[in-house]
Amino acid sequence: MSQFVAIVPVLRVTDVERSIAWYRDVLGFAPDPFPAEPPFEFCILRRDATELMLRRAGVPAPKPRDAYEWDVYIRLAGEELTALLDHARRRTPLVRGPELMAYGQVEFELEDPDGYRVCVAEALSDTRGFPRAVA
Repeated sequence: MSQFVAIVPVLRVTDVERSIAWYRDVLGFAPDPFPAEPPFEFCILRRDATELMLRRAGVPAPKPRDAYEWDVYIRLAGEELTALLDHARRRTPLVRGPELMAYGQVEFELEDPDGYRVCVAEALSDTRGFPRAVA
């Protein structure tokens, strides 16, 4: 029987180059675009063991609706959320959070240039200073 090794989301974006810049600059992903020079049609983004793919499409993603309606959920490990939060909020507005969820994750949400909602979360050992989510 085959062994699954990863599930990789593929986001349809209107401008791969613009999206590469956002995911690189805001969340620290390393791009591997195709073709090698713009205009790009496709890109694999990698950070640690996480991959995300971008594919050029003429139709942008539907704009997100309310908080907690994510398109991508990134779960961190290693007590990295606070540093990434500080880095990200200097580069793009937060849509929600950070806040401590009832299930123990501290989460914050961002919106990429095509309107995809990205939630970043981690179960931190010290959650002091993070407000609790309102149910």
